[in-house]
Amino acid sequence: MDPLELIEELNKILKNNKRTIEDVVLTGGATDYTNYMNLIGQLASLDFIEQETQDFLQKRRINVEEHKDT
Repeated sequence: MDPLELIEELNKILKNNKRTIEDVVLTGGATDYTNYMNLIGQLASLDFIEQETQDFLQKRRINVEEHKDT
């Protein structure tokens, strides 16, 4: 598997994990405030990682396209 495919697969996993946590939060599945804050922290972390990987992929695609033109 090439590194870009790996990152794209990682993004799919991140999105699925985010959906799962969002479902728990939105359906009142947090057991207490501490659990709720933990879930919100996990969502923030997953958002950050997802954004970083998307930025990387975007930069990589731009670089690849620039090199194709030359």
